[in-house]
Amino acid sequence: MRSRHRLRELTWHEVNEAARANTVVLLPIGCIEQHGPHLPLDVDNLVVEYVCEEVARRRPGTLLVAPAIHYGFNVHNQGFPGCLNANIESLLAYVYDVAHSVAASGFSKMVLVNGHGSNASICRLAARKVVNATEAHCASVSWWDLVADHLREKRDSVFPGGIAHACEAETSLYLHIRPEGVDMNKAVADVQPRTIRHVWVDLAGSGPVDFVDDWSRLSSTGVEGDPTSATAEKGREIAELVIRRLTEFCEDFQRYPVKPRRDFTVRKR
Repeated sequence: MRSRHRLRELTWHEVNEAARANTVVLLPIGCIEQHGPHLPLDVDNLVVEYVCEEVARRRPGTLLVAPAIHYGFNVHNQGFPGCLNANIESLLAYVYDVAHSVAASGFSKMVLVNGHGSNASICRLAARKVVNATEAHCASVSWWDLVADHLREKRDSVFPGGIAHACEAETSLYLHIRPEGVDMNKAVADVQPRTIRHVWVDLAGSGPVDFVDDWSRLSSTGVEGDPTSATAEKGREIAELVIRRLTEFCEDFQRYPVKPRRDFTVRKR
């Protein structure tokens, strides 16, 4: 039986109907990269696809989920095996092309939902390009930014630094979504020291200065944070809050009107 919430399972007639209904299209964007000794390479894809799938499944006829983009910008992690990279320019062009084609199919609302930290700025730029080049609205969000308050308040690991990569949050989410993929016996804490005053990484709120070094210079585990306190229940709470808040945004975004462009420039005769 076909699912009405998956773009790929619709006929072209049904795509037209969805576009006429002002359906919001979600485009998940992830990455294949190392996540320490206890998690598989597909963490970023698993989490963002699960969230988008659930949001669309719970709002059939209102939201659609497009097939995910599985590869992300990942040069800084390639000192660890299994990290598959799409360079900045390639990924920006690819995300833009896919999102532009959603607009070309008649949709006026789409959301790029990111699951990998280094994709965030690329997704923001792609969304801006779509808005500038088409009559559609395109927004961008990383799932953790929807729940930063929860990640800061409901945690056992230290802040900042305890929730960053292969950490308490990501491990908890994997334990909730696909527990058989996690080996908690291999989970190790590896919280990076703050050696530069205004630089730190945490999904609940990073430092004001953005600086990403090659990860092989900093870690021998691939972990950034403390996964040892992760639980499936924590993962369920995070996932449900992301789903609820992303749904709320999509409902507001759907109602936000696409107004005509105006030009206030004085033109000389």
